[in-house]
Amino acid sequence: MSDTAQKIEALLFALGRPLSHDELKKNIGLDDAALQVALAELSQQQGGIVVVDDGREVELRTAPVAHDTIDRIRKEEYSRDIGKAGLEALSAILYRGPLSRAEIDFIRGVNSSQTLRTLTMRGLVRRVPNPKDRALPDGRRGSFLYEPTTELLSQLGVARVEELPEYAAVRTKLAHLEEAYRMTEQQKEPV
Repeated sequence: MSDTAQKIEALLFALGRPLSHDELKKNIGLDDAALQVALAELSQQQGGIVVVDDGREVELRTAPVAHDTIDRIRKEEYSRDIGKAGLEALSAILYRGPLSRAEIDFIRGVNSSQTLRTLTMRGLVRRVPNPKDRALPDGRRGSFLYEPTTELLSQLGVARVEELPEYAAVRTKLAHLEEAYRMTEQQKEPV
């Protein structure tokens, strides 16, 4: 495989999202012809991962031969209870969100990456760009927030998060706890 094809594949893998032809040309330093040659080369590769090109964007996907296996595993994963970790993360997102992964980790006291992945795959939460965070030079966002989806609200039987049980009271208590925590942390700082 050529260096150019390897760079495209590595970039798609590392960023984990579709990239436009323009982004690939800019980031790797290619012209149209070189991009087309590299994409043609990648499309000939056979393995568990394939490059999908719709003419505008390129992305890595699993090979069709693995579809049944992946589908079976996903169904098994979806049939399991989300457990205590999932409930903790959902509660934080519903009553305190939208939140970054770091904020959810802080609230729960443990790494929530796998939990958030599971909740996202099930369509219960979605990742959105953090409005306080500026886009990086290549167009990516530096951080994201997690918020509830309409699917989650529907499953809970509410149209808006404000309709959740004791929503206003819980938010008020959380605000008081956060303020008390901040004051305690400030008192710990050396003078």
